[in-house]
Amino acid sequence: MLCALGVSGIAFCVVEGRYAKMPIAPGRLFVRWGWRNVPIMMINRTLLFFHNFAMIFYVPIFLQVIGLPTVTSSALIIPFLSMAAISSTVVNATASKYGYVRTICSCGIAIIPIGMGLMSTLNQKSSIGRIVGYSLISGLGFGSATQITMVIAQVGLPADELSTVTALVGAAPTLGGTLGVAVVGTVINNAYKQTVQRSAIASSLIQNSRANTTISLNPSDVVSSISSLAPDSPIRKVLISAYVSAWRKGCYSLVGVAMLQLVLCAMMRRVEFDSSSKDSEGEGSPRSVVVEDAKDNAMVVHT
Repeated sequence: MLCALGVSGIAFCVVEGRYAKMPIAPGRLFVRWGWRNVPIMMINRTLLFFHNFAMIFYVPIFLQVIGLPTVTSSALIIPFLSMAAISSTVVNATASKYGYVRTICSCGIAIIPIGMGLMSTLNQKSSIGRIVGYSLISGLGFGSATQITMVIAQVGLPADELSTVTALVGAAPTLGGTLGVAVVGTVINNAYKQTVQRSAIASSLIQNSRANTTISLNPSDVVSSISSLAPDSPIRKVLISAYVSAWRKGCYSLVGVAMLQLVLCAMMRRVEFDSSSKDSEGEGSPRSVVVEDAKDNAMVVHT
């Protein structure tokens, strides 16, 4: 699948660059240093939804594994999504009022590895309050950079490029969601399977033909496998511990992704709303945005 993705990606770039009269993704948007916010924000937005879909998909599974009911496990993703929506609105309003867009975006992304690090500490003894609290922190980091990445990509571009950039950056969540579920799922599933296979208790029960219960090593069946076992069963404890360990590694992979996002933010072109225009021209006047040109000199673009 990855090979097919690479080949199709190269073919798309060749066709767009050499044969398309009206390319969907013009190469000029990705090769000009003065427009570097476009590719940086595309990657950052993709990685943001890498986190989002991985959390939405795997948090309920993890919570069921550690013993919470299905309905409760599904409902506990609501704090993450609610905080993401609230923080996105608040951050956009704050950036519009006070400026310093790059700083605000970077600070929001910096919260993500903190939230993922805290989520990695969850286990079968974790309380509902702890799960909700860590989910709120993770949602705060995700939501703080969700919509503002679109603004950063658009600022400083010619008007005839805005629709193309908006479409490209807007398509990033789909790619990010697909990659997030696939990559994090691979990390969790492989870690779970390896841990179970190394367990002496699990191996002996799985290979014992006289055992009354058949235990599947398929990570997709982990919830049904655990629910079929008695609460005091040794194999149940092994499977839960194995999945908790695998979950921790999945969270660590998300921490690594968030650190990559911070590196990209450091390369970002400075974007600030010019509050002086509001003071001097009145509330109804157009806002202006201060950005850097290719030589890192400040210029003002009216919006």
